[in-house]
Amino acid sequence: MNVNETYDQILEYQSILTEKFKLEEKIEELPKILSSKNEILNKLKKSYLNKHTQFKKLEESIYANQRKMGELNLQQKNIEEKTKVIKSHREYEALDKEKTYSIQKEEEYKFQLLQDQRVIEDLRSALEKDEISIKQHEDEITKEQERVNGELDKIKDELDKLNAKEEELIQHVDEGFKYKFEKIVKNKDGKGIVTVSKGHCNGCHLILPPEFINEIRSGNKIQFCPNCSRILFYNEGDEDIFNIEDFEDNDDFFESEE
Repeated sequence: MNVNETYDQILEYQSILTEKFKLEEKIEELPKILSSKNEILNKLKKSYLNKHTQFKKLEESIYANQRKMGELNLQQKNIEEKTKVIKSHREYEALDKEKTYSIQKEEEYKFQLLQDQRVIEDLRSALEKDEISIKQHEDEITKEQERVNGELDKIKDELDKLNAKEEELIQHVDEGFKYKFEKIVKNKDGKGIVTVSKGHCNGCHLILPPEFINEIRSGNKIQFCPNCSRILFYNEGDEDIFNIEDFEDNDDFFESEE
């Protein structure tokens, strides 16, 4: 295999890895969208439960005040019946005092009842709105879950195809090289192979020793930049990165250099 074919295959391998990493990132990111929506939904439900608890307490308070008002009303009727048969002024004053106190307590309960009824109506309206909002969010999450599942299925299919292409391309490649090159491509934004021109690495711009450049130019084996670890190849023509001529055949495709 000549050096052009070697670098062509490395470039193809890099392309496969880059696409795989993008798809793997999508697999990680897609559930985060659902997680964010579920977080909002959980906050809505928590708020709804707090309002619902307050609503129930107000219902109990309203019921208790209505019961007490009913008891006071009955008490006042009994007082009125007693006043019809009293014979002394002292008895009349006692009953009148009792009636006055009963009426006063009834007014207090009535005032509290009106306050509670206004609050509970506001809560009822808020709960109805929350129920609608929660239902909308649940529907959105269901649709989003279906969309995410569909996206994940497509991504997994694409990954299976890429893995098959990768396996076919590098089935005879040294495991050490595969591991090293995969890390380089992932850590260097998809650029694991760069040219050497004007005496330096075009990945990190490190100036390279002339004897090392001659080794790269010879094409006898794959060389890595000592600084950024990218694969280096000599760019004979400054504009065409694959215009490499006069190299011997290279049978050590993807040979790993420790």
